[in-house]
Order: sequence, then C-alpha cells, then structure tokens
Amino acid sequence: MSELRSSTSDHSAEGRLVAEAQRHRELLRKPVEDYRRRLVVHARHLQPMQRSPLLTRAEERIADLMIDPVRHRELDLDAYRAVRDGLPTRWDARWLRFIAQSGSREISIGPHSAERRLGIIARLAARDVEIEQILTVASVVIAHPAGPDAAVVPPVRATRRAEALTTAAQPTGTHG
Repeated sequence: MSELRSSTSDHSAEGRLVAEAQRHRELLRKPVEDYRRRLVVHARHLQPMQRSPLLTRAEERIADLMIDPVRHRELDLDAYRAVRDGLPTRWDARWLRFIAQSGSREISIGPHSAERRLGIIARLAARDVEIEQILTVASVVIAHPAGPDAAVVPPVRATRRAEALTTAAQPTGTHG
C-alpha cells in the first residue's frame, strides 16, 4: 500500500529539511570526528564497565547536536538559518521572542526553540569550535531564561542535611 501525501509541498518541505539536516551534519563532521578520536584515546585507560557508558553517553550527546528529520519535522528552516547565519536580531519583549531581520522580512525565533539551539550549534561548528564547547553552549541556550533581561532562577537542590533540618520536629512552647 502506498503512502498518501497531502500535497507535493509537504514532500518538498520534507526534502528541504533532509537537505538542511545533511548540511548541518557536514558542519559538525570534523568536530565530531575529533571528539570521538579523543574519547577513544581516553576510553583505552578505563575499565570496560566505565568505557561502555562513557562511549554510549558521548554518542547520545552527539545525536542531540544533530537535526533529525523525524524529530525536528516541525523545524522552521528560515529561523534555523537566521540563527546559523548570524542575522541581526532584536528581542521583542511583548511577544518574548527574538526577531531576525532578513532584508525587509522579520523571522520570529523562540528563545528556547530547536531552531535557535541548532542554529547556534551550526554557527559554532562552522567556526571550528570543539564539541565540548558546543555542548556547553547548547546546554546554556536551553537553560537560559526567556529573554535578555529575564532573571535567572537557580534550581533548588536540597541536600540531605537541609532536608533533615526542614523535616525535623520543631520545638513547641514559649521561650524566655
């Protein structure tokens, strides 16, 4: 049974996404190869029980840097390219979005969007930045607040001692 398509534009959009994913992967090829080479050298000095999780996690991190045509099927390629190519942007406080200017056309970019994250990754890879730095920046982009002037609220991490203090019975009665 053949798969039905709603229109030929869906097919061409899918083709553009696949082509862009391939370009993105090519930008990351050299930094990824260097990263894998360094990991293999490092893994030689580890026990097998340590080596396998290290290499598995590294491959997961690499996969997270890539455009996946299935997972990112809704990717706005114009927004991705605007970030990747470093188009001038401004922050729209009303709509809580970045706006890239491409001639007279405005391209909306969500602050936590896949387009922004993947575009930044591609831009860094094009500048021969090492994967460790790209991974760090990609993490920061995800964790960054909604806009340039937004406050960063650090995550609350309770320690066992702090939990014990807050759950300990409080004395009752009057003092003094």
